[in-house]
Amino acid sequence: MRRLNGKIILISSLLLVNSYCQELHSYSASITRNGFTKLMTIYDFWSREYPKPVIYIKPNKSGYIRIKGYPSPRKLTKKTPCLIKTGLYHPWSEDNTSVKVFYTITPKVSYIALKNINLDDGKIKIDKGDILENEAYISEGECYYILNKIKGITTYCIGEDNKEFKKIKERSFPTQQWLYLQCKEGYNIFIQDKELLKYPQVTKGVIKDYGKVAPE
Repeated sequence: MRRLNGKIILISSLLLVNSYCQELHSYSASITRNGFTKLMTIYDFWSREYPKPVIYIKPNKSGYIRIKGYPSPRKLTKKTPCLIKTGLYHPWSEDNTSVKVFYTITPKVSYIALKNINLDDGKIKIDKGDILENEAYISEGECYYILNKIKGITTYCIGEDNKEFKKIKERSFPTQQWLYLQCKEGYNIFIQDKELLKYPQVTKGVIKDYGKVAPE
């Protein structure tokens, strides 16, 4: 079940993504790190056929652990303490956790059409000069784009070697994955996946099968 089922896997990916957001969204945002600011793409899911990591917060008597996170991932200001629930944190997890949205911040990748093109067997019409921006990889070679700053479309990932498009390059920081969490205190914070994994009570879980995760 690979390319033949690529569409099936893609549909499953979208359904799993949509358990946390009603539809896919991506947008450009200024991201500041170490005093430098770059324009990047933010989208509200973790991509790839098998998103990683699986984050497991071990259970305890209270059912919560205390962490620290940021008010926004765009500019990292002072951290705020936050109590979050124990359990499995992953887009496929069925646990009742504190997560509101899984976010990815990635280099901004856009393309301009060099000719009139029909994508997906004519279902999507692209005119010469149209711009597809904020590329967000979903799975199995499928990407999500914003067409002319108006319409979201899902189609094959264009890639640098495609002669029908010209890539618009942007200087950027490396890709990061973030969790937007609801604190027991009543407010929300953001924390990067690798930062959450540094806490003593937190370990990596495992992917058991497509769509299934477990503590170990």
